[in-house]
Amino acid sequence: MATQQNQKCDHCDGKGYTEIRDCGGEIQREETCVFCQGTGKIEESSDNN
Repeated sequence: MATQQNQKCDHCDGKGYTEIRDCGGEIQREETCVFCQGTGKIEESSDNN
């Protein structure tokens, strides 16, 4: 039986976006996190078979 668990996305720290910075550390822009599609949560399915 498969169950789904929602966990905080580690790539964006649950914010749903990532900050793109320049070499001086200044934020240039923010982009939607491609790993969680902006939700801030990762759905993990686990099979218990």
